[in-house]
Amino acid sequence: MSNFKFVSHQAFPEDQYTKEVVYLSLEDKYRVAFLRKQAKNGGMFWSVMSTAIAHDGNKSFYEAFLMDSSFLEKDIKHFLENRLWESKALAKDKDDCPF
Repeated sequence: MSNFKFVSHQAFPEDQYTKEVVYLSLEDKYRVAFLRKQAKNGGMFWSVMSTAIAHDGNKSFYEAFLMDSSFLEKDIKHFLENRLWESKALAKDKDDCPF
């Protein structure tokens, strides 16, 4: 398993394109924001923040964070798509219960 930890989650139901932000801590050194975006066709996907830049009549997108490891990216996308931070939070709450 890759070395990342859940930090926080926030939902933005009224935003047209960005629906959620999840911050993950990578190697206990870096906090990276992953956005759940909604495409114009209604499809949803997770991605790091990016910016669009127009140059010579073309629009290009540049990501704020690039991963060198496809294993890390695969593990993070699995964690996000399956909303594993929710199940871990529920399990932690149950473990903290003295009954």
